[in-house]
Amino acid sequence: MRSALDAFAPRGDVLELACGTGLWSQHLARHADRLLAVDSSQEVIAINRQRLGAPDHVVYQQADIFSWDPDCRYDVVFFSFWLSHVPADRFDAFWHTVRSALRDGGRFFLIDSLYNPTTTARNHVLRGREATVQGRRLNDGRTYQIVKIYYEPDDLAARLHALGFSCDFQRSPDYFIYGGGSLR
Repeated sequence: MRSALDAFAPRGDVLELACGTGLWSQHLARHADRLLAVDSSQEVIAINRQRLGAPDHVVYQQADIFSWDPDCRYDVVFFSFWLSHVPADRFDAFWHTVRSALRDGGRFFLIDSLYNPTTTARNHVLRGREATVQGRRLNDGRTYQIVKIYYEPDDLAARLHALGFSCDFQRSPDYFIYGGGSLR
């Protein structure tokens, strides 16, 4: 996936939604002139900051992405392993946020999970391709039900085309969907 992101070349002002602990932020920071990393968890932002070493061109913001509005526009919007956690009834609104964050000529790139029964970690309960909720067990034994919606590349591209995006998605041999696009 990193090579696909490098080929996409997320240059300029980059927005990373649901930045998490920085696994992808570190790659974005190498390309970006400025990176705004947004996440709802202050704890994961702290881990992200530590992983990256807090370079001057990376700024962090704690916010609930579902109620957050960008205060400027970006050349690139990026998110990884986030779209599959967006509830179906918030799909269009989320993509409206992406749209409002993109400059004219701006692009987006995403990476997420493909449905494959062999991907399930021992602490995850996969309920089937059509299920929209998945069980997760934490190391301390607590269990949670999370939103988990799997997309096929062509289906996702068609949905986004209807929302005014031009996009192209690929699938890795087994586990991932990735790709990007722009506004039409």
